[in-house]
Amino acid sequence: MVELEKNDRVDNDFYATPPEATHSLFTVEKFDGLVWEPACGNGLMSEVIKIYNETLSSDLIDRGYGTPNIDFLEADITQFGFLKCENIITNPPFSLFQDFTEKALNIATKKVALFGKLQALEGNKRNELWVNSPFKVIYVFKSRVNPLRNGSPVDDNGKKWCSTMAFAWFVWEKGYVGEPVIRWI
Repeated sequence: MVELEKNDRVDNDFYATPPEATHSLFTVEKFDGLVWEPACGNGLMSEVIKIYNETLSSDLIDRGYGTPNIDFLEADITQFGFLKCENIITNPPFSLFQDFTEKALNIATKKVALFGKLQALEGNKRNELWVNSPFKVIYVFKSRVNPLRNGSPVDDNGKKWCSTMAFAWFVWEKGYVGEPVIRWI
């Protein structure tokens, strides 16, 4: 297995979520209504979400899936013909994790679920987000999840690569009051 060097990032932070990671979310959470996947990449996450909910898929980059050239941070759900969006489920670029969270919480009327690095819990700037939002639960993966670099489980040389990072599902629920809970999946 090949380890990525610290600065060996892929273009546009395209690390697709393996389907089994998305399926695991639906074993512990139910989503009522439309789900918008605003960083759909090549559609791996969206295809799983479609099994459970009506799904709208978009992305800033055209990877042949969903509606391309949509900047989630500037987008409005009404441009797709919907008056509201009940839920947002996505794997945002890590550098935009907080921005995606804040935007999603302003749009979604029910739940937001973001797949991300566990280290998103760190940082003084994000602390306000965690404390002052309807943050409900973190589902930490018991086994290592390897996001698919450039949408593929292998690197440019055909070698399987392995992430050394811990990932989790971060879930917010509108109206939730209380301390966040940690669960393992």
